[in-house]
Amino acid sequence: MKNSIQKFQNALSDAERQVLQLCLQEAMQALPEDAVPWYLGDAPSPTGYFKPEHAKALLSLRHDWHTEPRGLRWDTPEKTHASRSLALAKLAAELRELGHVTGWRNEKFSYWPDTVILANGQPIEPTDNLAAAFEMERAAYRFFGLRAHAVHVNGFTEDGYMWCGRRSLVKATDPGMLDNMAAGGLTVGESLQSCGVREMAEEAGLSEALALSAVAQGQVTTCRAVPRGWHYETLWVYNLLMPADVKPVNQDGEVAEFSLLSPQQVAQAIAAKHMTVDAACVLAHAVLNAD
Repeated sequence: MKNSIQKFQNALSDAERQVLQLCLQEAMQALPEDAVPWYLGDAPSPTGYFKPEHAKALLSLRHDWHTEPRGLRWDTPEKTHASRSLALAKLAAELRELGHVTGWRNEKFSYWPDTVILANGQPIEPTDNLAAAFEMERAAYRFFGLRAHAVHVNGFTEDGYMWCGRRSLVKATDPGMLDNMAAGGLTVGESLQSCGVREMAEEAGLSEALALSAVAQGQVTTCRAVPRGWHYETLWVYNLLMPADVKPVNQDGEVAEFSLLSPQQVAQAIAAKHMTVDAACVLAHAVLNAD
């Protein structure tokens, strides 16, 4: 696997490497000046961030969200995972009906506070052994500005080329853009590995045996303002050596087509903004940290 990534890296010019370097430099963007932080219970640091209009919409629906000098603060009386999850499920459904939350997936993400998911400032692997504060419909995460987790899989060939998927034109996020070979959010109860195996089966039609050979390579965190709110996600990077006789074939309708691209074609796609920001970050992390 390392040899394939090294071949990809060696084929890049200095200018093309700079394109990848910029991806990582721009991964963490500054909060908008008008972002409204919100705090769960007595948390000292923000749990998430609202756009001003989102905070206003929320306050018009609920009186248990309290305004304070630093932003908003909320919790349930019980302060439990179950009570928070139930309350947020009802709130997210109302926000959906009002058009504030779109792209509903009927899939839930777990939320872990920074005090739980970070060690020395770096994310640690999210597992059921860590106490999640609550779970919520994934489509609402950007509205609430919450940190999510996703698994992204780079598919490299022996000669250092890379399989890229083109997102379906009906995807709610980044339709028609180039992506990693497979990627998906970490839903409640999944491990990083099981999430990756599932996504490789659904998006690329890969066997479980092949998917299990993917090699973990750490993570990269990205955040930026988007129309639906604040996108904040830790992307867990996996690299897979694709056999010459295996071609990815989409199974769930989320990928329009796959292309086998040279290192130069990948760098050009990133420079032209034809690849999603998250996919570009994951590829850059894999290639620039191959040594």
